[in-house]
Parts: sequence; C-alpha cells; structure tokens
Amino acid sequence: MAKRIVFLGGGACTLVALRRIAEEARHFKLDVDLTIVTADEYHYFPAFFPDVALGEAEPDDVRAPVRNIAERYGAKLILDKVTEIKPDERLVVTAKGERIGYDYLFICLGTRYAWERYPGLREAALHNYTLDGALKLREALAEFKGGDIVVLVPEFPHRCPGYPFEVLGRLVLYARRRGIKANVKLVHVVPMQMALEHLYDLAVTWHRIHQEIGDIEYIMGKKLERVDPNTKTIHFQDGETMKYDLLIAAPPPDVPEPLKGTEFVWKQDPRFIETTFPTFRSRKYDDVFIPTDGAMPSVNLPFAGVPVHYAAVAAADTVLSDMIGVKANIAFPDNITIVLDFGTTGVLVVFDVKQAPGGVAQTKPYIGLTHPWIKLIKYSFYKGWIDALKPVSE
Repeated sequence: MAKRIVFLGGGACTLVALRRIAEEARHFKLDVDLTIVTADEYHYFPAFFPDVALGEAEPDDVRAPVRNIAERYGAKLILDKVTEIKPDERLVVTAKGERIGYDYLFICLGTRYAWERYPGLREAALHNYTLDGALKLREALAEFKGGDIVVLVPEFPHRCPGYPFEVLGRLVLYARRRGIKANVKLVHVVPMQMALEHLYDLAVTWHRIHQEIGDIEYIMGKKLERVDPNTKTIHFQDGETMKYDLLIAAPPPDVPEPLKGTEFVWKQDPRFIETTFPTFRSRKYDDVFIPTDGAMPSVNLPFAGVPVHYAAVAAADTVLSDMIGVKANIAFPDNITIVLDFGTTGVLVVFDVKQAPGGVAQTKPYIGLTHPWIKLIKYSFYKGWIDALKPVSE
C-alpha cells in the first residue's frame, strides 16, 4: 500500500522535500502517494521580493505556479487553506472541509507576520516580506521625495535576519540614482554590545560597508511600543520618540494560525514552532516533520531560507530511510552559506554547524567573503530558481 506523504505549504520547504522524496522513491521503487496542500496557487521566492520593491525585478520573476511543481513530481495538488492538524488521527482539515489522511506529514507553513502586536505598526509600516508588500513599497519609494527612511526591527529573531542590514545600503543607492537625499536609519531591538558579543565578525564588516556607503545611522537597543501613522512618529518603551518620512519594518514573527495552541508550538518561545536537529522530526510525533523556517530558532539555526533547504533534505532522507527500512545517519552540512546584497558589494556569511545535545545545533557565524560579484551570483541563483519551475513555453 502506498505511503501517503502530505506537504503543507507551497514554498521552498515543500519543493525541496517533495523533489527529494519523489526522485529517490522512483530510484528505490517505493510506492508513495504525494499531496501538496496550499492556499496560494504560486510558489514564491521571498528573498527576491526586495528586488521587486526596488524596481530591479518584476512579479513574474519571483513566482511560478505550484501546479507546475505538483505535475513535475507526480503530486496531487489541493488549493485550500489548512485550518487544523490532528496528529493523533493523522489528519489534516481544510477550510473547504477536506479531511486528508497521511502516513507522513511535512509542516512547511513558514511563519505568520504579527503586525498587530504593536499598535499602529500594520498601518504605518511598509515591507517586502510578501509580494503585495513589495509592490506597495515600490509605489511608496517611487513617490518618495527625500527625507528620513527608518528601517525598524521591533523583534529578534525575525525572518531573514540579515535583510535590514542589506536594505540600508540599497535604499541609499536607490535615492542617489534618483537624485534625492535620503537619511537612512536602522532602529534595531538588539543592543550594539550584544551584537558585538555574539556576531562580532558580521557586525564589524556590515558596519564598515555602511560607513563606506554613507548616509546610514544605527540606533540599537530600542524597544518599540507603538507607531502613530497620522503624525509619522515611532514611540519607544523608554519614552523616546522618532519621526520618519518612510517607515520600513521587519515583521514580528508568530506561529501559523493552524498551529496556534497546539503541541507543535515551542514552549520556550511561543512565537515559533518546535522541531529537532538534524532530522527535523517533531519531538512528539514520529510521522510529522517540521523543516520550515518558523521552526529554525528552536534548533539554533538562522531564521532564513538556506537552512530550510538543507532541513528539507534531511527530513526527506529521514522519511526515505524509514520507508526503506534502514537506519541511516542523517547528515546536515558542516557549514551553510547565506548570500547578502548590500548594494555596493555582496557578502557571504558562513555558519559552521555542529550537533549539540538535546536535538539542537551549535552554530558559529563569520564572514566568508565580500565581493561585488556576489550580488550577481545571488541574482542569477534567484532568477534561475523560479525560471526552472516555469513551463518551457514561458
């Protein structure tokens, strides 16, 4: 009887795990029944959204139909919103009332953006963490005549932790190309001393690049209370305020709605889902795998897409070893590399990764390389990822 493997979500986590299982199942002649459940008809490459916001890419450059993925790897596609997961019954329930049984479940639902956590933030802040958000930011930047741009980080960790530092230089260069003056400020919840203690190599290198670009100011260790969009004023918990002409924010993270209040929530920090390293198997349910980015903080990995790629492979290999009936040592790379675009140059950030007790990872980040060509490599990889998922006729 075919093993029913269900993937929740249509992003990179699902694509990588699905591809791995489909290809290996074919090789080992395993009988599998694959299903993708997602509310969105598109597979997106979110790391490409800043390029849309800055006018350097178009919407079709950053998305491909999920149906193409399903057809390519022989999966059934259910376009519907997941409303409930019942792990004791091995069941997924959707908004349209479908009840989908599984033998293995991949939770690839990412993270939810909790803008409502801070009064006024949703109404005031622009962002490019969704395609719609990127298009709104693009429109706002086109109308911007100069002044103070504040890049606000109200919580840490957040999705794509390097993004606020990347976008600072790109915003300055964008304004200069248009011949307007922009004073760009980073307002970050993490104190500078803490950043230097834990991320010294990264912090020093990024600050040096920003100094070379100019017109960039850091304000570290500021805890957000609320934002007043009418007066364009940021209010902090220490009573201080700050004016802005354009506000861009990294969204506060939260668990996806179907997982709220469930045993999948990480008790140590309920903003995140819990998983285990290096198999990314649920701590409670052997048939549930959670290699999604909203679970990376629970195993001490970066809250970003690159770890998700390797996590999805490790989770898929764990399922395959279960099905084949062999005990395998699931490998996770000794180091992973994240590529950043600072506008004038590109940066490779390397994380050395080791297994630590308790089903978590031990990581050590450092700067691998800075070079302008890295920007081109990053753009080419993003473009190639999406182009490879489109029909040949496109």
